[in-house]
Amino acid sequence: MKKLITIGFSTHRIETLPFAKQLMENHDIIILEEPYNPAFYEFLKDNLSLEEYLKTTDFWFPQFIKESCLILKEFYKKGKIIFQIEPYLEILAKIYQKITKEEKIEDILEDSELREIYLVENKTIGKLLEFYQISLKGNFFEIIKAVKTFSKADAERFRLRDLLRAKAILKILPEKGNIYIEAGTIHLYFKRLLHYYLDKNWKISHKFLLEKFLKPLTGKAWIFPPGELLTLRYILKRKEDTKIENLLAARSLIYIKIIPKEELIPSSKEPYPHIKKELKAIEMVNKLSFEDCAKLYKKLFFVKDPETAEKIVQEYLNSFNN
Repeated sequence: MKKLITIGFSTHRIETLPFAKQLMENHDIIILEEPYNPAFYEFLKDNLSLEEYLKTTDFWFPQFIKESCLILKEFYKKGKIIFQIEPYLEILAKIYQKITKEEKIEDILEDSELREIYLVENKTIGKLLEFYQISLKGNFFEIIKAVKTFSKADAERFRLRDLLRAKAILKILPEKGNIYIEAGTIHLYFKRLLHYYLDKNWKISHKFLLEKFLKPLTGKAWIFPPGELLTLRYILKRKEDTKIENLLAARSLIYIKIIPKEELIPSSKEPYPHIKKELKAIEMVNKLSFEDCAKLYKKLFFVKDPETAEKIVQEYLNSFNN
């Protein structure tokens, strides 16, 4: 029996599911990137309906969850072993429960399991709130500085999240097997950790699930938006470069304005609605200089509709060609 781990780098978009299903089919164990929920296993065993399971927690992408659950149940009935492993989010949920019950912060900090995550999460949320406050002042350079400060805190959070998940997976890893691990596209550090902790007899490979669609168009397996590129620089501890980081931060402010937030449903006419919009948005912002972003940020500040924001950016880009 092989000692194979395949990491499927993906987003929670319906258009990724056919590729995830294809990869999962060739593995005996499937490890999901989500906190443990006993109701999920009751669903797999037919003791709980899909609708009842979905009521047990809030899902950002409900249609994605519905369709992925049906795929996973199919695999479960074929005898595949399925784990939910995401300790950071599990512990974070415990912290929120304690806060909801008005437990003292001092008591939370005394718990070694909760302390580290509380401090990292509190720092990251604090830096995000600072960014929101500074963004109202209108000084673009200060806003960029706040974006970078938040990204650094977010990177610290991702590093801890990846470390905890890697260690948790090592605890349940069999001596041999074909194992599929679900991971978000930004979790490249997670793969590095598995290489570090596992012996060389394990083969660790990865696949960006939308590579088949993206590579013919871009020549790359995945295209990261500017905000993720910035955070990844800090996660992977790349040598700091103020000019590059400022530009990525500036472009990220425009990108988040023009990218749709709602869940888009694939169709026969448009099988890849999300990635097409994301790719278009990335291509647009990558044409912008730091100064371009500063000008556009003022125009887009109060614009809430992504289509309107995209139109403003496109008109700005068109003005250079006229």
